Amino acid sequence: MDERTKILDILAIAVPPDTPVTVSSEAKILEILGIVSNPQLVAAMQLVATMVPESTLATVQGLIQLLVGLMKINEKATSAHYVTMDSLLLQLEGMEDEELTFGTFLPICQKLIESSVKRQTVHKKSLD
Repeated sequence: MDERTKILDILAIAVPPDTPVTVSSEAKILEILGIVSNPQLVAAMQLVATMVPESTLATVQGLIQLLVGLMKINEKATSAHYVTMDSLLLQLEGMEDEELTFGTFLPICQKLIESSVKRQTVHKKSLD
């Protein structure tokens, strides 16, 4: 079992699923899980976390906006990344925003980790 999955499992056991996620904890979890690992992006996330009051609740649309913002300052972002995020933003358009709970946030993190592993595997195979 990979380290990130272990951390996710611990969080899922330790924190009740209906516990709200704050913007500050959202940023910390994204960093700890390695979902955001580029030092420049981590610094940007930490800046956001320090500027937003610690008790501010994270939302689905806020998470997407954070990820889009990070993508825009990431020099490794490709046109495919932009297409994916634009599509996601269109799907969210007109929908009522929802507060993130650990029960909704952790599965999103799991999917982001799985996507990252899948992308690394495809990239590694193309190099072989």
